[in-house]
Parts: sequence; structure tokens; C-alpha cells
Amino acid sequence: MQFTWIPYYEEFADKLMQFRNDRKSLLSLIYNYKDELLAKYLHDQNGEDDLLVDIDPFTVIGLFNRGIRLENRLNSAELFKREFQIKANIPSDFKGVPILNNQKSHFFGFRSAREKDDIQNLWNLFVKVVNNEDFETEYNKVITQYIINVNITMGLFWIRPNDFLALDSTNRKYLKEQYGIILPKKVPEYSEYISILNSLKESMASNEIKENTFYEISANANMGNNDSFVTQFSELSWYDEKVLTWKRLKNIILHGAPGTGKTYDIPEFVVRLCEPDFNANKANREELLERYNQLKQEKRVAFTTFHQSMDYEDWIEGLRPVISDNGQVTYEIENGIFKKLCDEATRPTVTDKHVGISNNSVIWKVSLAGTGDNPVRSDCMKNGYIRIGWDGYGPVISEETNWNIHNGEGKQILDAYINKMKVGDIVMSCYSSQTIDAIGVVTGEYEYNDNLPNYKRVRKVNWLLKGINENIVDMNDGKTMTLSTVYRLGSITLENVKSILEKYKKSITMEENKKPYVMVIDELNRGNVSKIFGELITLLEPDKRKGRINGESVILPYSKKPFQIPDNVYIIATMNTADRSLGALDYAIRRRFGFISVKPFCLKEEGFNYDLFKKVSDLFISNFIEYEESNFDTDFLLLSADTLSDEYKPEDVWIGQSYFIMNDEYGVDCTSDRLLYQIIPLLQEYVRDGVLTANAQKTIDDLYKIATEW
Repeated sequence: MQFTWIPYYEEFADKLMQFRNDRKSLLSLIYNYKDELLAKYLHDQNGEDDLLVDIDPFTVIGLFNRGIRLENRLNSAELFKREFQIKANIPSDFKGVPILNNQKSHFFGFRSAREKDDIQNLWNLFVKVVNNEDFETEYNKVITQYIINVNITMGLFWIRPNDFLALDSTNRKYLKEQYGIILPKKVPEYSEYISILNSLKESMASNEIKENTFYEISANANMGNNDSFVTQFSELSWYDEKVLTWKRLKNIILHGAPGTGKTYDIPEFVVRLCEPDFNANKANREELLERYNQLKQEKRVAFTTFHQSMDYEDWIEGLRPVISDNGQVTYEIENGIFKKLCDEATRPTVTDKHVGISNNSVIWKVSLAGTGDNPVRSDCMKNGYIRIGWDGYGPVISEETNWNIHNGEGKQILDAYINKMKVGDIVMSCYSSQTIDAIGVVTGEYEYNDNLPNYKRVRKVNWLLKGINENIVDMNDGKTMTLSTVYRLGSITLENVKSILEKYKKSITMEENKKPYVMVIDELNRGNVSKIFGELITLLEPDKRKGRINGESVILPYSKKPFQIPDNVYIIATMNTADRSLGALDYAIRRRFGFISVKPFCLKEEGFNYDLFKKVSDLFISNFIEYEESNFDTDFLLLSADTLSDEYKPEDVWIGQSYFIMNDEYGVDCTSDRLLYQIIPLLQEYVRDGVLTANAQKTIDDLYKIATEW
């Protein structure tokens, strides 16, 4: 059953009417249950002890319609049901219910900012609406008051969801994107608001809008379901919201102080992005990491840590020395970690499984008894295999093989042919130094066929193309093929193979790879980011990706090949904000990343020491209790403690929650060691560096006493 909240909300509004002339009783009830209702934020301008003497009905309803956990919303609803004797059932869902920002959960200002009648005016509006009376005068008066904007339409929707629609940003965006309806950003006057509501009703009646009610519009807007009316609802977690942001921006940085869990959060982000069907909300840590590691094995996730010696050649491409069979040193182009990931992301997905091509297939060059026409080549094409020689070494190649038989030649070639070439790989038959005459898929393991007169080393192949004369120099980075019998064609991709097959009308079904691929960068600001990214900085932008209208490419310095960042490649990085000795990110880098702040918060797991966490936290922020009451809302404004230097923001240096897990992996209490060797030294370093003032020393001394007496 959907929208179970509506009967409860409407009856709640009816029950509030009894307090319109007795607000002291209403406030007394709220303050008696202040902890259960998480209502410590309901105070006047002088702080928690400066209690309110009046309150409006919309602020009361806002107690369980703001950014708090679902369980706390339900607990508050249950408490009011009991105290107000509400007959309607506790909601089993809050589908389509807009919520207040925790920083703006009042409908009136502090004493110095509000007028004498502001709260009474809100009651007058409320009473008129509940009694279904004309409320034009009351509405137009309320919208001129301090702190009132479209939030008043939210309040009206709460109490009568059949009659009103909240004009919040979520509904505005939905109606604009779905139906081209532009709603005002500022609260409209009564006549305009009623006109908007009537127009929407007409559009719903004529099926120009698919929803039938205002609460259905709100439900679809808040869930982002643009295809059909919402049938499945779940509360979006913080991770869900941030992954949606990541999908849009492509590149994000988790930034925060040490110990806030930035690196710990990486697997959660990656799995939620790459595996939307995986129920991360119900999975435990072991299941999450298992899936994360599987994505790594599938080459969909690459991990690196930036450092000062890392450069462009490690990241994109560079020259690496290679020793040949005869001991000569040559230099070959080797892809860096990010280029490798991009290549994987552009690899087409083979849907014709009967063809035998592996999604991870490697492209090999094979010479069949040299170049040109010859009996070995003819035999291979006729019988569906490839053959190479060095028969004198015998059928089994091992450490005991006598390589002197063929003067040491063929060792690396045979290793590639026997051990590195896999079933599902693609082979190109070399006809000349520039051309190939056939393309095939390896279907069998290495065999030694003693019935053949020579070239007895065999691997079965499914020939996809035969009898062609295709020049591959351009796709091979301008290089001709060498005399070596077998080697990997590292410059040729599965996409190149697909284009050749299509040219000769030998079509096999390959689809564009749309799976997300993720580059994880730990400690981003420890590297010289501009040096590492080089000219690719521009390509990081979402609209500059491959396949986008504004897509851009660059010519790589060594391979001289055009390069684009695929649209399905995502970057997630971590950044320690406490260490000012690290390199700062320039604006060119910053504008291409979204920054997600990761703040400290209390953990519920066994071994977390709340008292020590709060004691240390009070060195950095002065409003810890309010932050806790907000359920550690990441948008909550942290206020600096007196012991924190004015040069620093709390969220940049406040020691995170992981420092206060006082049990090790075996369950042994390590409180003393954690304090003596991690927390206290870091705090003392903060004092020396001027992050904390000298007044913090008293707390540090207290911690030392706790550690030594533990």
C-alpha cells in the first residue's frame, strides 16, 4: 500500500488545532520529549538554554519532516500518535514527502529577526487551510515574513496533500524536465499560486501530465522515476545520493581530515556505481569487498596512490626497455595505468558467444612458415589450426629444455605461444611485413602433432576470415610486422578487428561497452597532479568525453595516436585536507572534479569509544551536540571551537572516527596504544603547527592520563 502517510498527516493537522490558543502546552510536550524528538535545535538566539516561548504548527510538523533517519521519523510519529491520540496508523512510507534542510527547520526567525505577530500569522494561515476557508489574506501576509519562501508551500502540502503542491527545487526540476512547466523559484503570491495549482489540475485531468494527484507528482519527483508511477520506494542513503552526483560529474574527490574513512568508503562507492543490482544497503563489509575485488579482477577497477615521483609516463604512456632473445635492448611504448583502464572500457562486448572471442581477448601476430604462400599456410587454412616450429626442442618445453639445439632461439616465442596465448584470443596470419591474409580465434590449447612433417606445434583456430590482403600498418601505430614468429600486437584493439570483419562483410555482433570502469586514486594531492595528467585535463570534463557532442581528443606523445577518455570511465580520488605541506590543486584541476566532504561521525560498531571521540571533537567544534542531533548531516554547519586556530576549518583537520575504534581485528582493547601512539602525537603536532591553540594542551594532558591509567 502506498501513501500511508496521508491519513496520518491530515489527522495530525486536525489534532494540532487544539493548541492554536494553547501553545505553552504544545511546547511543554515537545520539550518534555526533547531527546526522543531530536528537538534540541528548537531554541531562541542565545542557545540551547534560551527556550522558545511560542511555536507555529508548521515547525511542529517539521520535527519529523527534516533530514533525520527513517527510524527517528517513525519514532516521532509514534510518539505524537500516542500523545495526540491519533487514530490513523503510523506511516509505513513517506513517499513523496519533501523534507526540510536541517539548517532551516524553523518557519520563523530568532527573536531579533522576527516580528511580533510572525508566529500568530502562521497559525492564522494554518487554521484557515485546515477549516477549508479562504486564506488569501493570511497567505499573502505570511510570505512577506523572515525566512519564509517556498517552504510554506511545503507546509501546506504536508497538511493537505490533495490540495497543494510544494514548489521546492525537486518538484520544480521534475516538472520542467518532464513537462516543460516552469515554476517560480521564489514563493508566489496567493493568486499566482492558486493559478499554478489549477493549471496543474487541468493538465492532470487532460492527461497532459501522467500523474493524477499532487502527491503522485511529488513522489515521482523525489524518487527520480520518470518512466512510470513509483511502485517501489526506499530511502536514499548518503551513498546513493553521492553516487548519483558521481554519475553526473564523472570525477569526484572525497576530501577530509585523517581518519574520516575516505579510503574505507571507496569500495562502497565503486560497487554501488558498477553494480546497481547489488543490494549494498543490506550487504555486510565482507560481501562488499568480495564484489569490489571481483571488479578489480575483471579489470573494471584500477587502483593507484599518487606520489611525488609519479609522472605522465606512469599514468598514460611511456617508453620501457625490452630485452630480445639475442640480448639486445630496445624501447617499446607501454601504456600507463589510466590508459590501460580506458582501453578496457572501450573494448567492445562480444555477444556472439559461439564465435569464441573472449571479452578479454589479446591480438597476436603469427607467421605460418614465413611470408607468402607455402604448404604450411595452406594446410593451416584448410584444417583450422596454426603451426609453428622449433621441433628440435621436443614436445615438452620446461626448465630442462636444451636451448642450445636451436642456438637459444625461440625461447620467448614458445613461451608466448604455449603459455601466454589463451583460448578466445585472436590471431592474425602474417602474409607480408605489412599485410595479413587471415583472422582467427584460438579455440584449443597447445598440442604437439608428431604426425606432421615439420612445424609440429599446433593450436586449433576458428578462422573468421581467410584469403584477404589487408594492410594493418596504420592500425599498428605505423609499424610493420617483424620476423618474430609469434608476438602480441599491442597497438591493435578488438575494435580494429571488428572494423576489418565488417569491411569484408563478415559481421559478428559486438556491442559498445557501457559498463562503468573506475580509476581509484588514493592521496591525490601527494602527486604533482598537473604533471601526471598532462594535456588530458581538458578531456576529463563530462562533455569532452568520447561520444559526446563536444568530445575532444589529443595526440599522445609517444604512440602518436589520437586518444579520448571513454564516457563510461569514472574517477574517484581521496584527498587529505589536514596536511598543508602537500601540493595544492590548481583551479584547472579543481573545476573538473566534484568535491565531496567527508566529516567525522559516531560509529555504532563495537569498540568505538564515544566519550573519547567527543572529548577530542570538542577541541575542533563547539556545536558537537547539535551536529549529533542532526544525525551527522554532512551539510551541517560546523562551528569552530575556541581551541581551533582561525586559519583552519573544522572539517579540514578534525580527527576522524576511525582513530576511536579501540579494538583491534582480534577484539583486543588497544585504547592505551591508540591514545599514546596515534591520537596524542597527532594532537601535539597540531599544537606545534598552530592548528590548535595552546589551550588544547589541557585536553591532551587529560588524554595522556587516561592512556597511562587504562
